Amino acid sequence: MKYEAIKANSSEFEVKKMCQVLGLKTPNYYRWKKQMKKSQHKIEQELTDIKRIETIFLESDKIYGYRMIAKKLEKDGHYMSEHRIRRIMRENGFYPETRKKYKPTHNGKVDGRYCENLVKQNFKTEKKNEVWVGDITYIKTSIGWVYLAVVLDLFNREVIGYSISKKIDSELVKSALGNAIARNGIRDNMIFHSDRGCQYASKGFYELLENNRIKGSMSRPGCPYDNSCAESFFASLKKECIYRKNYSTIEDVKRDMFRYIELFYNRKHMHSVLGYLSPVEYRIEYDAEKVA
Repeated sequence: MKYEAIKANSSEFEVKKMCQVLGLKTPNYYRWKKQMKKSQHKIEQELTDIKRIETIFLESDKIYGYRMIAKKLEKDGHYMSEHRIRRIMRENGFYPETRKKYKPTHNGKVDGRYCENLVKQNFKTEKKNEVWVGDITYIKTSIGWVYLAVVLDLFNREVIGYSISKKIDSELVKSALGNAIARNGIRDNMIFHSDRGCQYASKGFYELLENNRIKGSMSRPGCPYDNSCAESFFASLKKECIYRKNYSTIEDVKRDMFRYIELFYNRKHMHSVLGYLSPVEYRIEYDAEKVA
């Protein structure tokens, strides 16, 4: 192309004379050059945006969709429209990985008592260690089912205790609560809320609550919304981690749960209810404000 030839030789020959020789108008050449510069900048910006999106996508372990990536970019000081992010993700094959869920059944006997629902779907707390919630989920492995019990602090949705076992009994939930107490301590009038599973209704678990002066609270029969924060955590855990893996042993599960809970969920997973901060980031900001 004539314009490209002129540009290639502009350091050696005068642009005006080359345009005259080639029968071109000099202003047209400079307009072309300006347009080429804009096009090159656009290409470089596109490549930069692709790299930023790819970095966040891979750091989330291929979990984040375009909305969460938009929020993370905004936190990092880079605004990009959701429409643009979605287009780039689609064009470059950045698709969040999830799998269809499975659910086993389990029948258990209750040897204890049920508690009144003290939370009543009020999942907003102003201070740490006011209300904890707990629940159990199933994890499929090649050696059979493995069970995970967790304890979350409603204040910042942080997983403060968890336990993994081949047995779904009261020891599983007692261990998770014990870990939470060792990690966060307890405060007066603290509430622990769960569903009506036989493990939480057992005498052994009730005695653990009583010995630590923790008030027990339970969901209404057949109402998953009463413990929706714990249900929401498990939904994220399954879509973002469990359904994407094949576990051979309970040790595989333990390693992967530590990686997801401690390294990703607590420290990096953004929550809309926390202003798109992770649980740890939210707690750190709260502690800093108290000191100030």
